[in-house]
Amino acid sequence: MLGQQSRNNLRLLTRIPPMPFFSLQKLLCSQSTTSVLSASKYIFLVLLLINFRSLPFAWHIRVFFPVVRLRLQYYLLRLSILHKPREVRTKILTDWHENLCPIGANPFELVTIQHGWTSVDDADYNGHLSNSSYAKIFDAARLKLVLKAFPAFARSGGWMALGSTHYHFIREIPFLSSYEMRLSIGAWDHKWMFVIARYVSFPNNRHNSTYKMHVNGSGQHLGTNNDSARPSKTPAASNGFPQILLSTPAEDLTTPATPSSVTEVDSKLHAEKAMKALAAAQSKVPESDGAILHCVAISYICFKFGRITVPPSVVLPCEGFSKPPSTTSAAPFSLTNPPPHWKKVKALRVAPSGSMSAFANFLKGGWRDVPEGERWWEGALDGPIEEQRKANLEVFDSIRKGMEGARSIG
Repeated sequence: MLGQQSRNNLRLLTRIPPMPFFSLQKLLCSQSTTSVLSASKYIFLVLLLINFRSLPFAWHIRVFFPVVRLRLQYYLLRLSILHKPREVRTKILTDWHENLCPIGANPFELVTIQHGWTSVDDADYNGHLSNSSYAKIFDAARLKLVLKAFPAFARSGGWMALGSTHYHFIREIPFLSSYEMRLSIGAWDHKWMFVIARYVSFPNNRHNSTYKMHVNGSGQHLGTNNDSARPSKTPAASNGFPQILLSTPAEDLTTPATPSSVTEVDSKLHAEKAMKALAAAQSKVPESDGAILHCVAISYICFKFGRITVPPSVVLPCEGFSKPPSTTSAAPFSLTNPPPHWKKVKALRVAPSGSMSAFANFLKGGWRDVPEGERWWEGALDGPIEEQRKANLEVFDSIRKGMEGARSIG
């Protein structure tokens, strides 16, 4: 009986079609391929998220976002006054444009702050902010400085050319740490304006919104608060919105020859010594909010209309920068208490006596036609401002001349 049952079971087994070996192998390979593709997809998405700040156009968005944001504010303002008469709309927009200027501000006290953090794509193999990332955030900070300090110049069609930038690294910025870049005006001569940047961070992520920056140990202040004075709006051009350009042209930026009394090697050593001296002086100046200084950078920029260079001493008073009142008891200059030369500026670019085209012609060279005794912009920044400018210029000029001499080496 058992033998008959066994034979029946064998017959049933023989009727089951065999599974080809290649079909089983194909099934296993298909499952493995699907798993690998699924895992690769998630890994790719994770890599994109980690490096999102380096994706195409991410840098452009980060740099020009303030312009886009302020442009939207400008259009919202125009929409909000559509119901008003044309003359009223014109006056509101004109006042809005002029009020963007830093009226009555000390040029050495204006500080622009750019925030950043050491992400994966900004870090080097040592886990610190890479050297190239210092320059990347500088681009965004410079544009922010243009919007805050030179809105009228941008409205008139001018642009700012970057001549060079020098860095002195003091200590590293660790991975995933937040930091600030504090930009301020250091000095200027007949052509160049020297911008100083301080990269700082806060211990234990402690941040104090009150910020005051110093020029040296004698107590001269190079900056007052933070970004509380950052502009909430940007100017509109005469027909719309300004085109703000930051570039480094290869032409029309002449370099003075190295002084014959200084050798090429001495020029390089002189520049390095001057930069180290500046960085050492800055590192010894305590930040009033307890921030830690990581790097000092110096940029040389000039004001341009095409190939025409506009002296900083002309541009700064036209933006409203001024020396403090002659008496300490007097109220400081401000939007409600403008400096004496502000009437001249408004008469130059505000209707009915002036216009933006007249202001542009003045900057392009019309200022040269003004008689010596009537050059109102010369008295706007004299006195203590001129004294501090000369003192600061000695340091910056040493760096510039040394680096220009070092260019011929090799």
